[in-house]
Formats: sequence, structure tokens, C-alpha cells
Amino acid sequence: MTDLEELPAFVRQGVLRAVIEIPAGGVEKRQYDRATNSFPIDRRNGLPRRIRFLPYPANYGFIPGTRTLKEEGGDGDAVDVFVLCGSLPSGTIVDVEPIGIIELLDAGERDDKVIALPVDPALRTVHADDIHELPQAAREILVAWLLNYDPEDGAQLVGVKGKADALATVVRWLVP
Repeated sequence: MTDLEELPAFVRQGVLRAVIEIPAGGVEKRQYDRATNSFPIDRRNGLPRRIRFLPYPANYGFIPGTRTLKEEGGDGDAVDVFVLCGSLPSGTIVDVEPIGIIELLDAGERDDKVIALPVDPALRTVHADDIHELPQAAREILVAWLLNYDPEDGAQLVGVKGKADALATVVRWLVP
């Protein structure tokens, strides 16, 4: 059984691997479980976590082969990714091109979200080389959603940056 967190982050230069945990349109907060190689519903205070806001606006997951270190301000998890395309099932591994990053503080920890598009043109619903080429409304929806979907965490926006910053963040947090 392959531990999905141990897959290499990069497929080739400029192309990352993304593991989808939560399909676009989903409302159940799922998180990869290394021990069972599955995607159970996350729990908070003993109860299943369901989003009590709008459903996920994009496929949510992580970049394998990365880990944000708590001692360096991260949340201790792999780098998060939003893949902009139609809904992909939990467990899908998809090659993506990062186009930007939404930098956040979530519960006092950095919890940045790489924004990416599938490499496969048949999966793409939008076309952009950089997050600043997305329609402004799309950027605003992503930011607004991330700031409001979980009021208990109190997320704060640090910034919205382009492709180069997204790639630099992934490189920074590569597991040696």
C-alpha cells in the first residue's frame, strides 16, 4: 500500500502532484489517513465535520512530499491545494500546474493554499498562467470562501500571490 503523502511533489519542473481529499461541491471535511490509506470524515469535538457554509468551491487536497513545520509557523500538514476544475473523487491523484497561492493565517498558524489547474486540458474549466489572470470574481470567491467557511478558526488573509510564490512555497516545504 502506497502512502500518498510520500509520493514526490514534482512530476517535472513546474508540474506538481495533487491528492484530492474533498471533491468540489463537497460539504464533509475529509482528511487523508496514512494508517488506512483512506479519506475519512474529519472530526471536531467528537462530531463529524460538515461545512456549514457554501460547499467547497474547488477540489481540495494536498501536495504530497511536503510538510509545513510547526516550529517554522506552519500547521504541521502537507501544503494544501485547491484544484480548479470539475469535481474529482477523494483519492484522485492529478498532475497540476500551480498558478498562485492564497496565504492565510488559520488559528494563528500559516495555512496557505496553492491554487492550481489540472495539466490535462480536458479537465480545465478556466485558463490562466497566473492567479492574477483569473477573473477577479473567481479570486474574490476563493478568498471569501476561505475566510468564512470555518468561523471557529478565524482565518485571516495574508496575501494573494502568483505562480512563482506558489512554487517557492512548495519547494520550501519539500520533505528531504
